[in-house]
Amino acid sequence: MDITLQKSNPLHKQHREALYPLFDVVFGIPASMLNDYHNRGFWNPDYCPYTLFKKNCAVANVSVIPMQWIIDSELVTAAGIQSVMTHPAERGNGYMKKLMNTVLEDLKNTSSLIFLQTENPALYEKYGFEKVEEHIFISEAYQNPSLKNSLLRKMDFTLEEDAEVIRSCFAEQRPNSRIFSPVHYEHSLFLNLYNPYFSEKTFYSVTLKALIVYEVQDKILKLYDVIGKSAISLADICNVIPEVFHRLEIYFTPDQLVPTHSLETKKKQGTLMVKGKLPVAKQPIAFPFTASF
Repeated sequence: MDITLQKSNPLHKQHREALYPLFDVVFGIPASMLNDYHNRGFWNPDYCPYTLFKKNCAVANVSVIPMQWIIDSELVTAAGIQSVMTHPAERGNGYMKKLMNTVLEDLKNTSSLIFLQTENPALYEKYGFEKVEEHIFISEAYQNPSLKNSLLRKMDFTLEEDAEVIRSCFAEQRPNSRIFSPVHYEHSLFLNLYNPYFSEKTFYSVTLKALIVYEVQDKILKLYDVIGKSAISLADICNVIPEVFHRLEIYFTPDQLVPTHSLETKKKQGTLMVKGKLPVAKQPIAFPFTASF
């Protein structure tokens, strides 16, 4: 049976909706969620799928998005590979190899860095991807013991008012790092917020005018992301967290919040891979899970 390749940039409705059954069967993401994600304007307009169709059914896909990063104090435009999926009944036919080779050939002359995320790095090493070594940054607590109340407001992105707050933070985003930090990843954050694991940890500080994604476990503040409009210190952040904690674990590169040379580090089990020369690969860095794509 004939297999046809379709690339859609800009993404048109028919192609987008043809991917919904594949998202459902591979990742368990229902069409209703994807429709809501699109209808509320969260879908990345630059999302470009490369899809293999059998008749009118999508059987395999690899998508590309442009990504902006601050890397070694430079604003870098890279490519991100996402939505890598093959229908279970169609695996073993070489479809993924065909799609990956096509995508990488298209990106060869336009993107010096290509990122993807996976829990199975061996699948992508043959295409020249290498695992990015990531770290957790550890600090003693900076906390105001007299703080009793906090102006933290839990975000509910299903409310348009809160979605606008999130958009406004990204519109004026000040990166947390000049060493290694993604920027303008609101499309990824909104998709992740459909998962309660993320949404339960996302708050807005009226005082700092910043989104703070965190939890406190066993008196350890786990700081997953800060998306702010102006310069914020780690002490500022600690002072708006109402829970009691004695140590911090920071899951992104935080050199604009605190001097990182003063922090302990430990390796974390990251999922980020890169194809191309990453100039900061030998420094402790981390990719925030809020930007997972």
